Amino acid sequence: MKFRRYLTIYMILLSALACVIPGMSQPAPVDPALLPTIVVLTVDAAMTQTAVAGAPVGQVPANEPLPTATSEAAVTTLEVLPDGGTKFTHVNGGYEVTYPTGWLTVRPNSEEFNAAHSKDAAKNPLLLGQMDYDANAYEAGFDQLFSYALRPDIDKNFLFGFSTVSWDTQDTLPLNEAAMGELARELETSGAIPGFRVDTAQIYETSKHRIKVIEIGGQFSLSDGQDGVIPFYMTAVFFKPTADTFTRITFTYLKDYKVQLSLDVSDTIVSIKLLGQ
Repeated sequence: MKFRRYLTIYMILLSALACVIPGMSQPAPVDPALLPTIVVLTVDAAMTQTAVAGAPVGQVPANEPLPTATSEAAVTTLEVLPDGGTKFTHVNGGYEVTYPTGWLTVRPNSEEFNAAHSKDAAKNPLLLGQMDYDANAYEAGFDQLFSYALRPDIDKNFLFGFSTVSWDTQDTLPLNEAAMGELARELETSGAIPGFRVDTAQIYETSKHRIKVIEIGGQFSLSDGQDGVIPFYMTAVFFKPTADTFTRITFTYLKDYKVQLSLDVSDTIVSIKLLGQ
């Protein structure tokens, strides 16, 4: 299994001191001319990929999923469910996954991504920065889905975390203890995520659809630019829709909101389903 791990950190300047992360301990006062910053993190572990994806079509109403009419390498649908969740189906990838209400879920290089960028991100500078990065870093055929934890029930116009779904079309790595150990060691020692320490590493079958997954979780902190740190938590889930493909779902979010967001992460993992089950 070949990895190339990279970490991109970029700073978004906020327009007022009041725009610091809600609910977190605040840094000491600074010169108003030095506006506070929030670090938006993107962790993306790209695997060797050969498929080429075409541009998918826009999001469709509930119960009316519409497949993309482009490359056979990535035929997908996106369906808004009655409860506000969003079901992503990777038709030829052989799996589906559902994100809960409160998460903005869009396919890259798509009409729904552009619409969300124009509408939702226009009033949310953190979301705007993350979507801009995702658009620029998009790898056709590998990156399948972006999802953003907006959770307006906690706070409006804020970004609490984000998730990516990636698909490796040629990978025979088995789901076993050795593979789990390899993945955990790479996350801790590659330097891609400074200070990342694994606190969860397990192999299990999901409770609903009995999908075998590797789950690795851990925490790390990044500087807030003001002699303080912002703690994050990341969960990476790996599963194999077929013997020679590998799918990874990564969740990265503010650790101060782990109680709320870990429930969303668990629900998303439980929702993973192989087509034809």
